[in-house]
Amino acid sequence: MKYIHKIQDSEILDITKLLVPSAGQIFSTTLAENKLFRLELYSLAKGESISGHNLLETTLYFVTSGTLLLNDKELKDGYFEVVEKSVRSELLAKEDCQVLFYTFFAGPEKDSPLRNLPNNTAGLLAEQVEYRKNSVASKTLIQKAELSVTLFALDKSEGLSTHAASGDALVIPLEGTNHIEIGKKPFDIKQGDCIILPANIAHSLKATSRFKMFLTVVK
Repeated sequence: MKYIHKIQDSEILDITKLLVPSAGQIFSTTLAENKLFRLELYSLAKGESISGHNLLETTLYFVTSGTLLLNDKELKDGYFEVVEKSVRSELLAKEDCQVLFYTFFAGPEKDSPLRNLPNNTAGLLAEQVEYRKNSVASKTLIQKAELSVTLFALDKSEGLSTHAASGDALVIPLEGTNHIEIGKKPFDIKQGDCIILPANIAHSLKATSRFKMFLTVVK
């Protein structure tokens, strides 16, 4: 595994166990970074806060467990908010929580690097892509050579046929269940899990119930 770190590749992991909160403390770790973005996981114990700061880059906050107040908006498990660069941000854990920070480096572009997500509006990430009968639906948030971030909605029994990607892929299920094969090794994943599809290893996905996922491919 070359591009995403600190998560065992080709193994299902309970995402809440990546960085367990501890009373009176805040923990953080960087999972991936390239010239386009940095992915960090933060763990905040109840009552802990990250005081107000002006963001240097556009950041997507995604809560994977617990409840967080972000600029006085309540984000629960599965909720997100995109905060634009230069906007002041304050975080407070209403209960033990874990949060993924996707920080996007805009480079020379003046526009937000993210597409198809509302800025400065909290919402359930799974609601940002809709199912279509007998289909695979996707919503691209970023599509670059070194990074793609995509939401998928797979109707039951629909899937992605066997293929290999040139980057590591982080799969975060948002709802439903899915059967994955990685190098012919089978896995069944659900909301609350995460799994890495390693670069250059053949894999396939098939929804065993209606299934949504947040997919990040890093090169």
